[in-house]
Amino acid sequence: MNRISALAWFFTKDLFRSLAGIVPLAVALAFGIIAFEYGMDQAQFITVAGLGTGAICLLTALLLSSRANRASSSLVITRLHRRSELLVALVLTSLGITTALAVPIASGNLLAGRLALSFPSALWILPTWMPLWLLAGALALPLSALVSRGGSHLLSYVLLAVLLIANDRKAMLTSHGLDWLSQGVSTLLWPISTLLAQASSGIHDRSYWLAGTLTLVYTGLLLAAAISLFEDKDLLWSE
Repeated sequence: MNRISALAWFFTKDLFRSLAGIVPLAVALAFGIIAFEYGMDQAQFITVAGLGTGAICLLTALLLSSRANRASSSLVITRLHRRSELLVALVLTSLGITTALAVPIASGNLLAGRLALSFPSALWILPTWMPLWLLAGALALPLSALVSRGGSHLLSYVLLAVLLIANDRKAMLTSHGLDWLSQGVSTLLWPISTLLAQASSGIHDRSYWLAGTLTLVYTGLLLAAAISLFEDKDLLWSE
């Protein structure tokens, strides 16, 4: 655990000492201004800001993976007992940075009167968002060139795009007799949609906890896939 913590601190400093560190800050600032322009109630905040900060976590993890995918990282990797420690550190670093960015987004808009929260029910935001952020961080790994083999990250982008488009066009799929595909997409995304929907409506029954658990299962599967690709990969950097 000490090695993972040290790696997380190293990646955080490395990101923000580069120009790439401006990207998550700029995106968070833009999201905090634009998304809250007309104000948000608690239900909107849980859903809209949850997805928005999840996207920031995904972007941050991709940037961190890109920074780690350099010849200078070989000195770090060779000192690790297992390469999986590096991937876990990347996910946890993205989670920490996202948390650090989400706090000023929420508090700034709350103080500006553009966000209405009801306590203590608003505290359910934390157990709702954390699984989503972990999922976003783990999703970035197979999308990155760091763990990619034979361009597998390009296939990951294609599959993700197909999933998002199919989810947006479920009515069209049904009208063309592709009910099975529409149902499959709905089932696959059920944990995320249920987690956000129930949290925004103030319901925390078995479905909420099941959705949160399945979201963490998805995270574990993505992390396991990334570790499998990265564990014995030949690391050859052009520089």
